[in-house]
Amino acid sequence: MDVQVPRPCVLVIDDEESLRLSLAKGLTRLGFETVPAANGTEGVQRFRAGGIDAVLTDVRLPDLSGLDVVAVLTEVDAQVPVVVMTGFGTLDTALEALRRGAKDYVAKPFAVEDVGRVLARAVGERRLVDENRRLRALVERRFAPAEYQQVEATLAAQAPGPPTAGPDPSEGVPQAQHASALPLREAQRRFEQEYVRDLLDRTGGNVAAAAQMAGISRPNFHKKLRALGVEASGFRQASRRARGNRA
Repeated sequence: MDVQVPRPCVLVIDDEESLRLSLAKGLTRLGFETVPAANGTEGVQRFRAGGIDAVLTDVRLPDLSGLDVVAVLTEVDAQVPVVVMTGFGTLDTALEALRRGAKDYVAKPFAVEDVGRVLARAVGERRLVDENRRLRALVERRFAPAEYQQVEATLAAQAPGPPTAGPDPSEGVPQAQHASALPLREAQRRFEQEYVRDLLDRTGGNVAAAAQMAGISRPNFHKKLRALGVEASGFRQASRRARGNRA
């Protein structure tokens, strides 16, 4: 199964057309999509239209300052990674942009490969945050419809532990569940197990495709499977049996 991971879309805000075109060409070569904007107002409008994974903006713009752009965009989406481009004499402004919520900055003149690395790291961190949220939602749907605490209680009820009589009035959860409550690390391990099993089930045991869906490299996904004690082979066998039954 060939699962395509969407190319990150970067909004490039700069009033210098030659730089916008150069960045668009270089970032496309590095695996990004780009959306150009010639000034801060246009950049904000394009960002509000949606579909932007990261923003690359100059500090000096003809209408808004880079600080204004950072403030507006992070108000629209507090998690969006904004990288500011700074030239000679504007480093202090770039540092102020970081204090106001920008993710990083690059100093001119720069190589597009350096910009690509900064953006790739920022987008990766954003996707990790989003994936952690998705994982939590997945776990909550699978184990309990209520809040995270109730999920932990469900897992605790499945874990072996000495029975304890009597109610616990503090949280409205049976005392036996509190007595066998899982440590946070073990609860997280079980959550991760459910997540990677879900990926393998959806990809028919295809580790490369599952790794793409998780947003990590195949070797790292293999390491994660070994650490969690999950075997991909069983999912491949189940997928082959399902195809055989349909034939």
